[in-house]
Amino acid sequence: MAKISLVTTVLNDRKGCGEFFEQIKIQTLPPCEIVIVDGGSKDGTWEYLVEQTANESPIPIQVFQEVGCNVARGRDVAIQHASYDLIVSTDVGCEWHPNWIEELVSPMLKDPEVEAVMGSWEIDESALQGWGKVEAAWLTSTKFIATPESHASSRSIAYTRDLWKRIGGYPQDLTLAADDMVLALLLHKVARKTAATPVPRVKWGRHSTLKSYAKEARRNFFGAGEAGIWLKDFFLNCIRLFAEIIFLLSGAIFNIVGSKWVGIPLLVMGFLLVFLRAFKLRDATGRLVALGEKYALIKMLTFEYITKWNGLKGYAAGYLRGLWNCQDCRNRLSKC
Repeated sequence: MAKISLVTTVLNDRKGCGEFFEQIKIQTLPPCEIVIVDGGSKDGTWEYLVEQTANESPIPIQVFQEVGCNVARGRDVAIQHASYDLIVSTDVGCEWHPNWIEELVSPMLKDPEVEAVMGSWEIDESALQGWGKVEAAWLTSTKFIATPESHASSRSIAYTRDLWKRIGGYPQDLTLAADDMVLALLLHKVARKTAATPVPRVKWGRHSTLKSYAKEARRNFFGAGEAGIWLKDFFLNCIRLFAEIIFLLSGAIFNIVGSKWVGIPLLVMGFLLVFLRAFKLRDATGRLVALGEKYALIKMLTFEYITKWNGLKGYAAGYLRGLWNCQDCRNRLSKC
């Protein structure tokens, strides 16, 4: 039997933990242990986890609490306490097919040269509500189909403890997000051989409010900014967005002060750029219409602008913070 340690972190998700344990128990290849690090939950999650360690369970459970630790730190702590060399990582709050672990580790069991397996996952379309439908239509696909070269998420990935050590663990100097992206970038430079499972066996629940998506975009790109990745994309998106704002705003000002011969061309240029953005979103808008949503184009543009704006703000703030506080992460990436 494969010796597998399943590791994860959690913060204030009592309900998610209950579902997590139930679905892991029915895995066709259950782990030999579950290791969870709690970041300081205040909703009863920690107390519930402690209770689980006292109950009789077919799978041994280790739980640790480190108040205020970020996700990267939590994952590293979990792996440090793991008893076995084959590590499987996920996120509490997902939904797992019974074959998930078995299929994920299969390439490593068949080929000892494989040091990491990228897992596929998908958005849970059956549970989408509100702005979750807009995001689903906005995305090219709601499924992430992994390849051996993919930058897999830590919600579905397997790797050896030795590889984790050679990478240097997760980038703990990042505030919250982008730790799994950095790990993936480092992993592909260090691992001797990687594989992938092409069938999504993990479902990821999404938000329903626009505010939640704005917060997520700001948080995720803050982490990317700290790490200093995607800098070119940041500048390209800045140029495009600020060009629209500048043309429209300056055009409106010139028209107000009476210089229409300047204002009108500027407004035309601004509206042309907005039209081009809307044209680029035409397929996504069509998908949203197919989902039965009204005012599809307005919702799509609103989602696009809100998430892009918050993402750019988050990236800029994160990049500045990273100059002084995330040098270890940046140095590790620069050596790739």
